[in-house]
Amino acid sequence: MLTIRQIAQLAGVSRGTVDRVLNNRAGVNPETAARVRRIAEEVGYQPNIAGQLLAARKRDLRIAFVCCDTPDTVYFQDVLRAAREKAASLEPFGITVNFYLFQEMSEGAITEVLARLEADRPDGVALLPMTVPPVQSFISRMEERGTPMVFYNADYAAKRLCYVGCDYIQAGRVAAGLTALCTDRKGTVLFLTHHDLESPPYLARSQGFRQELVRYPELRLFQEEAVVFQNEDCTQAVETVRRHPEINAVYIVNLGDFSICRSVYEGAGRPLSIITSDLVPVQREMLREGVISATMTQQPEVQGALPIQILSDYLLFDELPRKDRFYTDLSIRIAQNM
Repeated sequence: MLTIRQIAQLAGVSRGTVDRVLNNRAGVNPETAARVRRIAEEVGYQPNIAGQLLAARKRDLRIAFVCCDTPDTVYFQDVLRAAREKAASLEPFGITVNFYLFQEMSEGAITEVLARLEADRPDGVALLPMTVPPVQSFISRMEERGTPMVFYNADYAAKRLCYVGCDYIQAGRVAAGLTALCTDRKGTVLFLTHHDLESPPYLARSQGFRQELVRYPELRLFQEEAVVFQNEDCTQAVETVRRHPEINAVYIVNLGDFSICRSVYEGAGRPLSIITSDLVPVQREMLREGVISATMTQQPEVQGALPIQILSDYLLFDELPRKDRFYTDLSIRIAQNM
C-alpha cells in the first residue's frame, strides 16, 4: 500500500494537500481533490488508524455532553444512559466525556451550568439546543470560538456539524395516522401539550399532524392550538374533555408530566383514545392498562450515543458527518408489543 508521500508524488501535489483531501478539510481545489481521491482509491490507500489513535491519546480530547436531568424530563434518562455507555467505550482512545446537567430549568441555573462548561474549554459539544436565551447565547459563543457542536433531540439554526434526533413533522404525521386507526377515521381530536406553544417539537409535530389529517375528512381538530398544561395542573385539559363529549381522541404533543394521561382518561368518563410520544416506565404501565392507546419512540439511545461518536470521529480523524441530519426511527408501541 502506498504512503501519503507516494500519493502526493503521483498527484503532483504536496503531502499537506493530500492530507487535507483525505481528512476532508477545506482549502483544496475541487479538481485537485477529486484527482487525489481517485489515486488513493486506485492504490487502496488506508489511513494509519493506530497512529491516529496514538496521537489522540497524547492530545487528551474532551467532549462536553449537555442534557436535562429533572423530574419533568424523564425521557432524557435513557439518553444519558446511552451517552455514559458511549463515553466509557471511548476512554481507551484518549477521549473524556464530561457531563453538564440541567437539574433546574430556570435561566439562572442553566447559565451557571453553561458557564462551568465554557470555563472547561472542551474540544467539542453535544447539546440539546433549547430556545432559551442562555442556551442561544452559549451557542453563539461556541460558534465564535470555533468549537464543533452536534445538536440532538432538537435542531437550531447554527453552525453545527449535524443534528441527531426525531423528524418531528413526520412524527406528527404518524400520530395522525395512529389517531385515525384508533377512532375508525372519524371524530374530534384535542391537542394537549406541556408548558408552552412555542417549542420547535410542538410546532413541527402539530404541523405534521394537520398535514396528514386532510386524508381523513371525518376526523377534525377540536381547535387549532393545543390546550397547555403545567406540572401537576391539568385542570383545563380535563375540563375540556369532560365538557365536550364529541372529543374521542387526544394527541399529547409534548408530554412533560406523564400524569396528564391518566387524569384525562379518567376525567373523560367515556372511551377515549390517547396518543403520546416516547416510552418511559410509567407509559409502559399505562399502555398495558389501556390508558394510552399508542405511543411512538424516537430512539433515545441513538440520541445519547451518536452525537458523541460523531464528535469523536471528527476530533480524532477530521471525519465529517455523512449527512446534515440523522433522523431517528419512529417505532410504534401498543399494549400488544410491549
